[in-house]
Amino acid sequence: MMAEITQERLEQLLDAYGAAPARWPGEERAAAERLIARSQAARACWEEAAALDRLLDALPAEQPDPRLAARVLAAAPRGLASRRAWRRLLATAVPLAAAAAVTFWMMREPEPATQTLDIPLASLGTYESPTDALLDTYGSDVYATVPSIGCADSTLGCTDLDAFDERSSQQRQPGKARA
Repeated sequence: MMAEITQERLEQLLDAYGAAPARWPGEERAAAERLIARSQAARACWEEAAALDRLLDALPAEQPDPRLAARVLAAAPRGLASRRAWRRLLATAVPLAAAAAVTFWMMREPEPATQTLDIPLASLGTYESPTDALLDTYGSDVYATVPSIGCADSTLGCTDLDAFDERSSQQRQPGKARA
């Protein structure tokens, strides 16, 4: 079934295309003709448009003034000179347009990143290590005068290096007996 059109749409068609159905858009033509056939108001609008069309068709077509046509043709660019002018215009305009496009492209604001992580923050947990360990540099320090070996923090489960050093220094002292 074809869609129906309203009285208002019919009036728009008549104003734009006139009363001849052949000039109306094909997808609305049948619905407009059905509306005219069944509605007295639509038929009156169509008859008014048809009368205007007959009046416009009765007017004589005016021929343009020959002097005006001659002036227009005389002012029109001709042959080789006009081609050279176009080439000069294009040789100037194309690089300028390209430079403007590049300038606008470089001045544009970068779009902010919109990627989001789907990991809830609660699932990340907490970091259990002392934060001083995070401040130390990774790897060995080539500028250190005394190499650091082992770990001196007893809360991390390191062995007590001081006790070890005392025993080893007592064993190596000359003149003392070993137990």
